[in-house]
Amino acid sequence: MSTSAAKDEKTEHNKKLKAYAFIAITSLINVASIAEAKEVLGSVTGAEDEGQPTQNSGNSTGINLFWGLFTLFLSMIIIFIDVVDIIKNKFDFKTIMDGKLEGYTLLGFVLCWAIGVIFLTRAGGLGYESLNVYFSTWATFFGCCHALNLWLGEKDFVTMQKLCSLSSTLPYWWILWFASIVTFGSAADARRLIVGDDVVTALDSCDVAIGIGLASFLSSFFFILSHYEFLQCNVCMTWMTYGGMFELAVIVVVDIWQVVAVHTLTSAGKIASTISGQGDVATGVDYVPGSNIYFAVWCSVIASMSITVKWKDARAMKFAQTQHEVNEEEGLDVTDDNEEN
Repeated sequence: MSTSAAKDEKTEHNKKLKAYAFIAITSLINVASIAEAKEVLGSVTGAEDEGQPTQNSGNSTGINLFWGLFTLFLSMIIIFIDVVDIIKNKFDFKTIMDGKLEGYTLLGFVLCWAIGVIFLTRAGGLGYESLNVYFSTWATFFGCCHALNLWLGEKDFVTMQKLCSLSSTLPYWWILWFASIVTFGSAADARRLIVGDDVVTALDSCDVAIGIGLASFLSSFFFILSHYEFLQCNVCMTWMTYGGMFELAVIVVVDIWQVVAVHTLTSAGKIASTISGQGDVATGVDYVPGSNIYFAVWCSVIASMSITVKWKDARAMKFAQTQHEVNEEEGLDVTDDNEEN
């Protein structure tokens, strides 16, 4: 590499500045919203002292502030280093350890907010005290994932785009897989917090959500594995693989139970009828906690319908891939016969 080319690379600004700015903004909103919720948390703590069922936010204001403060300060420092040329010429963050330090930092962001999502948006969590907390939590998590994905692309590692490029249905199988985990986990967590004789329907709908989430997880996980050819048995390599009639049959069944799930879980009085829950958290009377189930079941039904729509494209891609493999094998056989002769 010439001296001028090396100088240009060093003086080039970080291409992920917009991603870092997005993380900083959503982290700031998250921190500010949690700080404003302290008064509400005080009343909830009082309910806990009386032994009443309450939200999981409890006394955890400090740890809940950590996630936002961590990414806010680090992303602001990264932006500051990159835009101030005097500092950047001496300490270019994106080139330290050949860029690996930035990759480790972004991976830390993702892992940090994966835990933060669990803490803040679990059933009855702090995210339902203020929807600014809820939406900023998810926005920051996905913003960190996007920034890490950009870094992977810059370093020629496997990105989400490459990971999902094997067929037209694979991205939606991944979405269904993720949404089913959220549905299952949120429903199992919410079930233990529902209290009151008048919310029995919400309690029963939790059992439905657990079953729907588990079934969706297993079906999506199977076809994700089939895309990456982890299922190498002869049966799985024929009619049970993606792009075949088996995938179409399964996804039609998944469509049916996802539509049933949306109707069952989001109807009035059910566990996903609202985002923030219902009832009096302080007294625990007829209390149904807020949860992620509402958005998760809608994401699931949209993903399953998208798989159905995209199945024909996936079948065409699979046929072309199979035909290419057959042609290669026939070409090798012809070459071997010629060499023997």
